[in-house]
Amino acid sequence: MTTFDDAIRQATAGEDLSAEQTAVLIDQMLSGDAAEEQIGQLLLALRDKGEAVSEIVGAATAMRRHMTRIPHHHDLLLDTCGTGGSRSGSFNISTAIAIVTAACGVPVAKHGNRKATSVTGSADVLEELGVGIESDARQVARRLDEIGLCFCFAVKLHPAMRHVVGIRRKLGVKTLFNLLGPLCNPAGATHQLLGTSNLDAQSKIADAIAELGTVRSFVVHAADGQDEVSLDRYTDAIDVSGNHVTQRYRWTPPDFGLPSATVDSLAASGPAESAAIIRRILDGQPGPTRDTVVAGVAAALLLTESAPSLVAGVQRAAEVIDSGAAKAKLEQLAGAL
Repeated sequence: MTTFDDAIRQATAGEDLSAEQTAVLIDQMLSGDAAEEQIGQLLLALRDKGEAVSEIVGAATAMRRHMTRIPHHHDLLLDTCGTGGSRSGSFNISTAIAIVTAACGVPVAKHGNRKATSVTGSADVLEELGVGIESDARQVARRLDEIGLCFCFAVKLHPAMRHVVGIRRKLGVKTLFNLLGPLCNPAGATHQLLGTSNLDAQSKIADAIAELGTVRSFVVHAADGQDEVSLDRYTDAIDVSGNHVTQRYRWTPPDFGLPSATVDSLAASGPAESAAIIRRILDGQPGPTRDTVVAGVAAALLLTESAPSLVAGVQRAAEVIDSGAAKAKLEQLAGAL
């Protein structure tokens, strides 16, 4: 069996670990059976080498074993959680997309956490919107079954991460763990609209998803650096169906029938402003923030075969916002026990 010392030497020499090796080591970390110094050395060695797909797959497999699972009755389930790290300063777009998509009738289990590299995390903005984020697994499962929307708070549902939080803070840099959140949805999402902040991560995450398996996923990265579907120039999307990367797309604003929107027009200073922007979108206020959310929802609807095209998805998203259904969905989530 590979020891930490063996793995550190291997990674330092530029050799990738296998999925099996990585899973064993991550399991030890999450069980509290590894010393902080060993954890830190290995994470930095993997980072310096560049995390391999096999290492991402192995780590995600181990992390899934330690998470608290959310049972539900849905055959199709979407997550809009991305890797973060774009430092774009935008409002929390993925959370708004989750709410509107759920209002379109697609069940959504939004996985997320408090802010790390962004101005606002999903947990921060949902808290500002009146949603109880500290719910236990039973409450989360009930929300998902009853209203087709829930928030899976990573801190609550990945309790084993407490064994590595200290060393991650000490290191103060991105490590393998920053890539794992979107791959470890506690409700077992069948479909993922997953954003990455750079092209290298996009390719690796897509290949990892193909190995780990979903029904279908879009892994997206925007030309402006956002880990979202963007209306600034173009968004590259990798289509992963089952265990295969099947197609690659490049979406531009005309593909959605929407005007361009720069990242500067999406800025929020923190959770309170991010929540205020989402409220205005759900109240029907037009502009680049709404257009960006509607574009993301259109991608989610195309992904889940709930719309035949991006333009049709835009139309459906606009309908549920203008009818008040999206605002009502947020109120349901905030009012659910």
